[in-house]
Formats: sequence, C-alpha cells, structure tokens
Amino acid sequence: MNGEAGHVDAREWLEGAWDAHLHVGPDVVPRAQDAFDLMRDAAAAGMAAVCLKDHTGCTAGMAAALARVFPDGPRCIGSVTLNPTNGGLNPAAAERALRLGARVVWFPTYGAAHHVRRMGRSKLPLRADAAALTVLDAKGRAVPAALEIAALIREYDAVLATGHLSPEESLALLRAARSAGVKRLCVTHASEPVTDMGVAMQKEAAALGATLEHSLLALTPTCRGGPSPAAMAAQMAAVGPEHIVLSSDFGQVENGPPVAAFARWLAALHGEGLGRGEIGRMIRENPARLLA
Repeated sequence: MNGEAGHVDAREWLEGAWDAHLHVGPDVVPRAQDAFDLMRDAAAAGMAAVCLKDHTGCTAGMAAALARVFPDGPRCIGSVTLNPTNGGLNPAAAERALRLGARVVWFPTYGAAHHVRRMGRSKLPLRADAAALTVLDAKGRAVPAALEIAALIREYDAVLATGHLSPEESLALLRAARSAGVKRLCVTHASEPVTDMGVAMQKEAAALGATLEHSLLALTPTCRGGPSPAAMAAQMAAVGPEHIVLSSDFGQVENGPPVAAFARWLAALHGEGLGRGEIGRMIRENPARLLA
C-alpha cells in the first residue's frame, strides 16, 4: 500500500507515540483541523504526546490551555518559530516562549535565507515576510543573536531545532550550540527537499549529539521532489534508528487530519521493510528522550 489509500487503524500504529512536529488551527495558514479536534483524534489513538508548530508564532499558550482540557493526555507540547513575524533571530521572543513552557525553539523556516533561495518568498500575507535570515556571519561564525538564543535554550533545557537553514548552516549552528552547552539538538526534517542533508552530513550531525527528524510529509505529493518511502527508509538505516525521530509535519488541508495521515504513512514505511520495532523506537522512545 501507499500513504494515499487504504484504511489503517491509527491506534495500532500510534498507541504511545509522540508526534514531534505537526500543525493545527487556528493559524494564518489553512489547516486540516483545529487544535481541539487534533487532540481528540490523538487521544482516541492512544498517543502519548504531540508538539504543535506554527511558522508565524508561538504555540506554548495554546498547549497550556489544551492541557487543561485534556488532563488525561496526550501531552501537548508548545514551541516557537523564529521567523520574521517573531522578529527573526529574536532572543526576547525565544525567552518569552520558553518562560511560557515551550519545549522547542525552531530556527527560521520560511524566513530563512536558504528557504528563500530554494523556494522563493513565502506566500503568507504578512508584512514581516521580507527578511531572509541566516545564523552565520561573513566568516561562517554563529551570529551573536543565535548564540544568545542557544544560551536561553540551554538554560531552559529545551530543544534547538534547525528549521529551514541550509545543511551547512545547520551543522555550524549545531556545533556552536553544542559548544554553548545545549544538550537537546534536532535537525528539522532531514530528508525534505529544502533541507535535505544527505547521509554523510546526517551522520556528522548525529556525531554532534543531534537527533535527525524525518517528517512523513516529505513522502506525500504535497512535498514536491521528496524521497520515496524506500529512499527515506534507506537513509534512516544508514544513520541508525537510535538517532532518528519520525514526525508527521502534517496539518496541510490536502493531507487531511494529521493523526490518520501519520498512521497511513507509517504503514507505508513499514511496507518498504522498516520494522515495527524500529518504527516504534523512532516514534516513542526517541522523541520522548528528546522532548521530555
């Protein structure tokens, strides 16, 4: 089967799972579900946790409110994305989010210079959508704001995620963050076309202590030029499942409700020979270690 057809029992695949990266409404981007319906679906599937991402804002407040509505779980994890709408590489925005309980700080995504070079400027109708952000100066060193943000991430024992930086920038940021004492490092969707590191660089990131996130969105027709399930499975096998987190990155209207889509595409990966034990490690133990 593939991820576009066939019924899959979400609970069979997702009981106890963490989805470390997904999108819900309300958002300035149309989303397949709002946060409440997503949480109901995740609870019905027996999921342990979900991490909410908003390219234009901070989800820590939403996560805290959802925790009151769903006291029996799944756990709802907030994050912040350092795009132009949050002031870009803005330590104040990172600190606010971390004080609100955010567990992940994503470096620029659609606002990253690398993303703009590869994909063009965002179509989001936002005034602050013009900047093209980089974390490195002309000599290839991490800029002071990036180092200040890394220090905040270390202070709160949160996760530094590389966003849509170039592979080279991502590795430089990981090195600087590691030197600054950040313990939780994550390469954002390592096999999507915009940010694809390739196996050699993924191994280098893993050697720095980073977790490699592979998002199943990359397998869908909505992600043009993404890897096949077989190619993604081969990358994960080459790097080693102990270094991998599988997330969905779902929430796009075209891909439907994220929980159901996550289960379908996990089944598609399994159909390419990825074992249930390996999948389980990458959606349960590894994200729990990274995010908890």
